[in-house]
Amino acid sequence: VVMALPRSAFRQLGPILAVVGVLLVAAGTTTAAILIFGPVRRRLRSLEDAARQVGRGDLTARAREDGGDEVAALARAFNQMTQDLHARAEQLQAADRTRRLLLADVSHELMTPLTGMRGYLETLSLHAQSLDPETRERYLSIIRDETQRVEHIVGDLLDLARLESGGDSFDAQDVPLEDVFGRVLARHEREAGQKG
Repeated sequence: VVMALPRSAFRQLGPILAVVGVLLVAAGTTTAAILIFGPVRRRLRSLEDAARQVGRGDLTARAREDGGDEVAALARAFNQMTQDLHARAEQLQAADRTRRLLLADVSHELMTPLTGMRGYLETLSLHAQSLDPETRERYLSIIRDETQRVEHIVGDLLDLARLESGGDSFDAQDVPLEDVFGRVLARHEREAGQKG
């Protein structure tokens, strides 16, 4: 049995049903938007926070990669980019440490022969009359050797600069150790004799 409502009942209930319908549609739309777009919004917020951390210098920041949509693909690309940046920053720091060590080593290597040369030149200038010709010639020979050593170090630095710029190839050569020890012995002979 179907019961028909009179037209007057529709007129009375029509506005109420319309308001209820609009409220139901609004509530349904809001619920659907929260359920559908809420997780995406949280993942985008995570990506935004990670980008700000990277902007402040924190290269360990990562965005959430969950989900299989475009936001997840963007988060993966962002995380890969920050990982690459972090690796490059570590390489730059290692290169900077190596450069500092090289500068310290080069400074030491240059100061050693220069200090010896200065000492022998001062000895020659102060005691030129009292030194026998053989000792004077030995001191001059040491000064010549140390001068050549400085020239070799500077030449090696120039070769290193050319190698780093891709200009030349590397040519390894044997170094006779007898010459190295002979130079050390000649250079420190006087101090060793004084100390017995």
